[in-house]
Amino acid sequence: MSKRAVIVEDEFFVANHLKKILQKNGYDVIAMYHDGETMMKNIDSLKDLIFLLDIQLAGKVDGINIAWELNKRGIPFVFITANTEDGTFKKAITTNPVAYISKPFKEMDVIAGITLAYQRLDVKISIDSGKEKFMLDPKDVLYFKSDNVYVEVFLEDKSYILRKQLKDLENDLSHNFKRCHKSFIVNMTKISRIKGYFIYLNEVEIPISRTYRDNFYK
Repeated sequence: MSKRAVIVEDEFFVANHLKKILQKNGYDVIAMYHDGETMMKNIDSLKDLIFLLDIQLAGKVDGINIAWELNKRGIPFVFITANTEDGTFKKAITTNPVAYISKPFKEMDVIAGITLAYQRLDVKISIDSGKEKFMLDPKDVLYFKSDNVYVEVFLEDKSYILRKQLKDLENDLSHNFKRCHKSFIVNMTKISRIKGYFIYLNEVEIPISRTYRDNFYK
């Protein structure tokens, strides 16, 4: 699979500079958008790629608005910003970007950011059920449940056993997965509702423990 990227930046010179850096390093820049509104019209056609995203875009839709939509779709992104205002930074960090790149930026900073983003996109889970071996896309997972040295992986209609500890798995997963309990990691994009100290994934009830509560809601 080719390394594909989208650039969302309202400064034409900056966007073109980013494009040259990415192309030089083996990335296929499939689209460049100079405003948030146009980008949002096309968001559902953009899959299996990463985003370089300016926080402050001209128009009604800014980078933070777009970031929330990317999160829902499990698309990793890197923020590009010249803004260091505390309020803007606090809003931006809640969207769980892979990295921040400050303007004016160096090529090595851009490469470091997109490399991290692409690693998140690339993560697959190796399943060996005894009868078959395959790579599972984390986007299909509802939640993980720890059972000592094993982890049970729950999908919509089946489950698998991993010979792995939950803490090790947690380090490999993208920001769409969060630990809510010593025994559970949930896919944030699959949550149907949260009520009190419980998460609901369709009809499955998962507890939120006091230990992990603050980090879960960040």
